[in-house]
Amino acid sequence: MKQKILFFLSGLLLLSSFAVAQERTITGTVTSAENDETIPGVTVMVKGTARGTITDINGFYTIQVNPADSVLVYSFVGMETEERSIGTRTNIDVSMKPSIERLSEVVVVGYGTESRKLITGAVGSVSS
Repeated sequence: MKQKILFFLSGLLLLSSFAVAQERTITGTVTSAENDETIPGVTVMVKGTARGTITDINGFYTIQVNPADSVLVYSFVGMETEERSIGTRTNIDVSMKPSIERLSEVVVVGYGTESRKLITGAVGSVSS
């Protein structure tokens, strides 16, 4: 009986080690395409999951992925979002391009120096 329990626990331990071994670590560096400088604070997410990380001060990141995970998404304010397939790689370096978007109009309103009806022009008044 002891031998059966020991055999069962050994098999369970072996199977759990395979489950842990399925995750692997992906590392890399994120740089700017304009000047090849590293970019700190870039969000690196596994597409379709809530798993993610950010790059450190040197633009370096480390993230754990499952074999079923196939794409990493890189995003940063002012840069175009990049996607890279993982495949069998363990090191993925990314060069991000700046995003050039123009605003059609900007409305700036400062309160406190004048009354609101003078600033907006949308407030009407009726006097007797």
